[in-house]
Amino acid sequence: MHAMLPTRDHPHVIWYEWQTFKKEFSPYLIEEVLDRRDIELPKWYLPIARGAAVPSSYLLRRAGYRPGSYRARGWRKPNREEVWKDFGADCLAVRREQRLWRIELNGLALGRPHDHSGKTLVHNFGSTPIVTRNYQSATYLAEFCLLNGPPPGLHWNDECPDDMRGAIEFYRIRRIVEAVMPSTRTPRGK
Repeated sequence: MHAMLPTRDHPHVIWYEWQTFKKEFSPYLIEEVLDRRDIELPKWYLPIARGAAVPSSYLLRRAGYRPGSYRARGWRKPNREEVWKDFGADCLAVRREQRLWRIELNGLALGRPHDHSGKTLVHNFGSTPIVTRNYQSATYLAEFCLLNGPPPGLHWNDECPDDMRGAIEFYRIRRIVEAVMPSTRTPRGK
């Protein structure tokens, strides 16, 4: 089996660039950047992404969310793991991942298939998924980004690359190489 080559929508981010991003992000968009292993994202979900980003309170306020708010109007909550809302041909879903919530556009809400592949809200750097600390804030941010378009620095991206097996294999090999060869973690000449 060959390992998938990263693509524009699923880029490979070098370890030390990720470490820099974790410290130097826009406070208008992001409050915190988390490593993938710390939040236990499923391996099929943006498999090459190194982690996820929590949106800033500024961005959430811009989307209409205030701490303590109920979920945005019209959202259905069939269970503790998911909320969703139809927008004509589009459907937004917010799903729990451990202690965080990810945002989907046209995913498989309640097992209802759509004509297009699922997308998720990501930061432009490394297609880093945006996750929230509660489902209420995720509903406001999801709706804001669907109706107004994501703010600069964010976009909708396919959750899964075309070559899923290759992407997971690429991720697995990258983890092994970085664990065995620490020199791959630092830039050359430093």
